[in-house]
Amino acid sequence: MDLLRHLAFFVTVAEERHFGRAAHRLGMAQPPLSQGLRRLENRLGVALFDRGPGGVAPTAAGRDLLPRARALLEDADALGRAARRHAEAAQVLRIGVVPDLGPRASARLATRARAAAGRRTTLRVGPTVGLVDAVSAGTLDVAVVAHPAVLESARAGPVVALPTAVLLPADHPAADGDGEVVLRTLRDLDLVTAPRTHAPAAHDLLLDTLDTRGRPVRAADATTPAEALALVATGAAFALTPDPDLGADGVVRRWPAGEPMPFRVRVVFRDDTPDGVVDALAAALREAAALREHG
Repeated sequence: MDLLRHLAFFVTVAEERHFGRAAHRLGMAQPPLSQGLRRLENRLGVALFDRGPGGVAPTAAGRDLLPRARALLEDADALGRAARRHAEAAQVLRIGVVPDLGPRASARLATRARAAAGRRTTLRVGPTVGLVDAVSAGTLDVAVVAHPAVLESARAGPVVALPTAVLLPADHPAADGDGEVVLRTLRDLDLVTAPRTHAPAAHDLLLDTLDTRGRPVRAADATTPAEALALVATGAAFALTPDPDLGADGVVRRWPAGEPMPFRVRVVFRDDTPDGVVDALAAALREAAALREHG
């Protein structure tokens, strides 16, 4: 007998206290429901219901077994959902990218990953902490995240340093001309960055590096690059971005003077990530770094 199906009969009758209502809810006729419940009682060796003219009521055994039956049905549903997720994962490569890289770079990475895996690809854009957690939990196969970061159970590829440009208000004195910008000349502006919770280690390293180089900053939070750009446009802040396309009216892009301030990233992945995907993503990042260094 189909034990799960008959347990569903048991639970539904117990909840409805009436064979007719239970049959209607299950989308079946009443006689097969009654026969199925009898078969279940014979299988278990106990009567599950007291039957009367006014309906049915669980016996003592029925009341004791009802929570167990519900738990088995819930576990079976959970098993089915988990199996479907695994089946979908075998057909879809799930990748994640930090928003700092920008839409064009994210799309390029998704295209490279798709070509390497030979399967449909989905893309999630999110903060480093969330992406690492998702890879560790198995809801993402691979992600490009900021470095350094706590990797949990994820594995990691080599670190790639992406050059960053300075975005500053067009009416700021440092925006005059086409030369490089000395960050000390921006001491009247906050540095707009993603919130520390998005990538604590990378956030702290950036501020510590600036402090070591004689440019202590006040950090202003922006959850997306678009928010950061808007803050720069207001004249209140400057930003460091690896995205060559990020810009707007009222905002000027310059290279920073002195030692570079790269945005470091790396690929994090699972042991079962399809062969070639990690190498393809790392190669795309290295290509982007080389283009920006010479652009």
